[in-house]
Amino acid sequence: KGNNKSQKSALKLVEIGPRLRMKLVKVERGLGGGDVMYHAFIKKTAAEVKAQKKKVEEAAALKKRRREEQDSNVAAKLAAKEEKKAAKKARREEREKEAMDALRKGGISAAQSDDAEEEEANDSGSTGSESSSDSGGEVDDVDDNWG
Repeated sequence: KGNNKSQKSALKLVEIGPRLRMKLVKVERGLGGGDVMYHAFIKKTAAEVKAQKKKVEEAAALKKRRREEQDSNVAAKLAAKEEKKAAKKARREEREKEAMDALRKGGISAAQSDDAEEEEANDSGSTGSESSSDSGGEVDDVDDNWG
């Protein structure tokens, strides 16, 4: 089973596929996006090539102009958003400042009015608490009857 000098070995060759014949069809400048330098089936005149090149350049210029316009629109939108955010923050700070000023100015008088309201509540609350204690006594009487 080995390949020794004293023994003969057989070698069998097998073809794995057909032979290929290739023909050059198209040559482009760049990778899939450049102008066609050679084409086996389509022949163009110099005027047609020039017109095609002009058309490609115009398309590239249009694309560049649209990109610049889009970038300027995005920048304007972002600036408007920032301006709106700054105005909102300024309004909020103004409201907070007005609230703090109102508390500072009315803080002493508000504290005095709160004390006055508490005294009035205590005066009116004493009569209310007497009536609630009466009803509590009735409940106790009911509990005594059951117990």
